[in-house]
Amino acid sequence: MQKTNFVYIVCHDLGRAMGSYGASVPTPNLDRFAGESIRFTHCASPACSPSRACAMSGLHAHRSGAIGLSHMGWPLHLDWQTTVDDFNAAGYETILSGINHERYPRTDRYETDLTREWADWNSDRAVDNALRALKERDRSRPFYLNIATQEPHGCTWPAVGKRIPALPPDTPVWEPPGMPDYPGKEDDFRRFAASIAFMDHHIGRFLDGLDELGLRENTVVLFTTDHGIAGPRAKGTLYGLGTEIAMLLRLPDGRHAGETRESLLSNLDFRPTWCEAFGLPIPGQIDGKSFWPVIDAPSLPHRDHLYLVKNLLRHGQGSFASGPQNTP
Repeated sequence: MQKTNFVYIVCHDLGRAMGSYGASVPTPNLDRFAGESIRFTHCASPACSPSRACAMSGLHAHRSGAIGLSHMGWPLHLDWQTTVDDFNAAGYETILSGINHERYPRTDRYETDLTREWADWNSDRAVDNALRALKERDRSRPFYLNIATQEPHGCTWPAVGKRIPALPPDTPVWEPPGMPDYPGKEDDFRRFAASIAFMDHHIGRFLDGLDELGLRENTVVLFTTDHGIAGPRAKGTLYGLGTEIAMLLRLPDGRHAGETRESLLSNLDFRPTWCEAFGLPIPGQIDGKSFWPVIDAPSLPHRDHLYLVKNLLRHGQGSFASGPQNTP
């Protein structure tokens, strides 16, 4: 699939709050997409920037320096290579639409960075900008497109009823099993569901736009998130609600559509997997392991355990891993 395009969609704080993962949340577009995709069940890191840095670099956060929030002084060090560098080296046009949450803005070496203001992080703007770029781009080259949306992060919940449409009052409120009670819980999950529905609508628009541009037949599409949902015993913890993530992978030939892969995976495995899938050199000295063979052989052993770390730091705490020279 060396000349096949790749779309990597990652939203904020979703966990597995989707209909296709058994949650009673309005995600009709992503549920339809799940029927066209391979559905994975696996784990990640419990905090935003560290998890995203793991996915992009294939390195544990304590090795790459990304042990806290990137905008608070803990970005993935620039010396480390990422998926963006892999596709740049292979001649792909690399495009970002939305959040760069692994490094400081505009430092991640995307050839085309469409983010100009805070509103570009929102799902509607991220999708608008991405579709416009795909319509206007030079089609003689393959592309790698990262769409990273702000929704359904808790910072978007105050926008429900304003920028984000509220759900009808009689909509049942889904709450995950095992989530402790706390004041305002029902209202939080109603707003959470509305933010998810907003994101789902616009990702649906993007998928329809891909079809209209005739790109379905030569584009791999991944939809995922960075970590689990917000709340007690969830985001920012090593409990299941904090580390579980959704992952849907649609292949251009429709192979294995609607199937589930239950192999134990980490998002550390993302980078080497995309390299193997697209015929790119697989980097050495990383912690990730390609799960591409699992696509066609679901019973093939992959991992027997995961190493999950919570090392989220705020500015000024701890020590900073300065780059490859800190590799054990």
